Amino acid sequence: MFESGLDQAFGLRRMFAAPPLLLGLGCARGDAADQAGVAGLARALQRAGRRPVLIDLLGERGCRIANAGDLVALAQRLRGEGRRRGAEPDLALVMADPLRLADVAAALNDRIVLFAPGDASSLAQLYAQVKAVRLAHGVTRYVAAFRDARSRQVALDAHRRLADTAARFLGAAVEFGGLIPALDRDPRAWDRFAADAIGWACPLHGVRMPAAG
Repeated sequence: MFESGLDQAFGLRRMFAAPPLLLGLGCARGDAADQAGVAGLARALQRAGRRPVLIDLLGERGCRIANAGDLVALAQRLRGEGRRRGAEPDLALVMADPLRLADVAAALNDRIVLFAPGDASSLAQLYAQVKAVRLAHGVTRYVAAFRDARSRQVALDAHRRLADTAARFLGAAVEFGGLIPALDRDPRAWDRFAADAIGWACPLHGVRMPAAG
């Protein structure tokens, strides 16, 4: 039992010493429902043992972040502040309008996760955002996670239309990210969604992080 405890402690030290992860969340509407979905994801990540920090670029506060270097510097500063408090974050959730997100994070990650309504009427707006990001930054990989869909089948149909059109006209691949669970319902669904989200995140390898002050 003692040896097992040592192994567990060693594993925890390795996990916490790993480079922070970055997960860019492009909020198609940027409304209260998108923000609530990101907050729900953060809580599910905490239950999974992660220590996420939320960087909200939807409002005017994001204007100070102009490029990938600024974002990395901010993530490192937040990590340093967390270390001093004994709660060092290991995953940065960056939420922004998709094009704004690509402006500051396309150089750091190979995909963008899109939070979007799952109804057919929203597909045109979502496709327009994918097109803008593709043309401006060359990003070819996306994950579309749908909220407020009447059913999983409705979301799958919406995704199929989006993925087929993006592949045909933009040369972009859009992965189905599933349904964003309704708030305060089925914690297991949130836990599954959080596990998928960790898989979409990208380690900040190869990026020179400024030393924490």
